Amino acid sequence: MVRTIILVAAIFALAFASIAQCEPKADETKWLDGTVRVWRSVRVDSLKLAPARLPWLVLFDEKCVHNINPDVKFADQQDKTDRSYRVLGGERVAIFSTEHSGQIKLPDGQTIPAQLISFAANYDGDKRSFFTAALPSIWAKADHLKAEQNLKTLVRSVYVHELTHTYHRNFFARLSVIEKGLKDVENFDDDIIQNTFGKNEEFRDVYVNEIALAIKAEQEPDKAKKRLAAKLVLNAIKQRRAKFYIVENEKFAEIEDIFLTMEGVANWAAYRAAIADGMTAESASRLIRRSGKYWSQEEGISLFLIIDSLMPNWQKIGFGKQRVSIVDLLERATR
Repeated sequence: MVRTIILVAAIFALAFASIAQCEPKADETKWLDGTVRVWRSVRVDSLKLAPARLPWLVLFDEKCVHNINPDVKFADQQDKTDRSYRVLGGERVAIFSTEHSGQIKLPDGQTIPAQLISFAANYDGDKRSFFTAALPSIWAKADHLKAEQNLKTLVRSVYVHELTHTYHRNFFARLSVIEKGLKDVENFDDDIIQNTFGKNEEFRDVYVNEIALAIKAEQEPDKAKKRLAAKLVLNAIKQRRAKFYIVENEKFAEIEDIFLTMEGVANWAAYRAAIADGMTAESASRLIRRSGKYWSQEEGISLFLIIDSLMPNWQKIGFGKQRVSIVDLLERATR
């Protein structure tokens, strides 16, 4: 009997130790707290969105996965000893921390490898959103980021970028419908225009020139001149689409609109996050733009910098019940 009790106690102790080892570390909790605080600041002050609880977060490092603010159904299925509580950004959240075997199960039923990744998506019939990402320890091991001096601010800004996407449920829902009707498209993501038309020299030259016009308009300090420069960008977009998005390519106009809108506002939010984290506007721009080689992200952030300068309170329209594209916002801003 005594041996049985000792054995049971030992098994319980091992199980508890395994769980305890997976509870968020002090430095992770501190960084997450700072990240949520920056997100709350950007959400209210820059995106002008109403206060709200954090969405379901699925965050992981090399060993453990943490489900933060999970759906109640998920919580009910977990061992109660799995649960801990933290205050992140002033909000008390439940955290379920367990070891993973290199695979991360997501709220939408999908499974992804535990590697450097970050994205937001819908679940529960497009009624809710979740956000999943690797924690900074995984980012720090990436070869292309080892020289990055502002890594934690970069990762924090990426988190804010993706958390902004949790307000894009209607865009994600529309993309799901479009994707089902597409054929012969391997990667349906924000780089689809670049991947589909990037080898067309004429298209590429026109698009690169369009981005240059957007950057010039973005950097123009005079409001009247900025508005005129923005009109040139708007005309360039319309002319390019009228020339290249015809017949079987007509569908790409809407696809581009959606991805350009989503990436543009999310990159703008990431830029605002880097500033909120202590960087200058110039340094924040360099950090978020990286090399500027991704068309949708580069043009998108420039267009939202223009829109934000010319049309205060665009957020009320941009985050309304109806999908309003970046081109629609630009058109309103240049009137």
